Amino acid sequence: MKKFLPIFIVAFFPAATWAQQSLGEVARQNRMKKKPTATVRLDDDNMKRTLLANAEPEPAKETDKQAGDKGKETAKKADSVAPKDKLADQIKAEKDEITKLQRELDIVQREQRLRAAAFYADAGTQLRDQAKFAEDSRKEQAEIDSKKQALDAAQQKLADMEEQARKAGVSSKD
Repeated sequence: MKKFLPIFIVAFFPAATWAQQSLGEVARQNRMKKKPTATVRLDDDNMKRTLLANAEPEPAKETDKQAGDKGKETAKKADSVAPKDKLADQIKAEKDEITKLQRELDIVQREQRLRAAAFYADAGTQLRDQAKFAEDSRKEQAEIDSKKQALDAAQQKLADMEEQARKAGVSSKD
């Protein structure tokens, strides 16, 4: 009896695993059973347009005089809005210019630091190329100074534009 039980177990488990379905087969069967979901497409052909309850109906027809008066009012509004929009666009352009100048300045300073680190890390380079390093350092410093001046000028110009916008009643914040 003791020998029969292990033989039965060894014979039964492979048969049980052989009779089972694989996971892929089960997934295929479930996919076949699942009904496709209905998709609803809403567009002008199958959906009626309605006016909102609180929307005002359109006035009937305007007389020529009323239409002319409205045209003049619209032109005045367009003239008053255009300079404000133009000023807001100029402020946005100046902000973009400042970010570009700041990025260029950061890159030049980073390159200067990397060049200095490489120079001071190698004693042989320090002995051979002292004059060249000093010349390159002066050129880089002059470039950094010019970029700082350009950045300061752009920031001052932006401040002036924002002050003009504040006086004109234009929001300069994006």
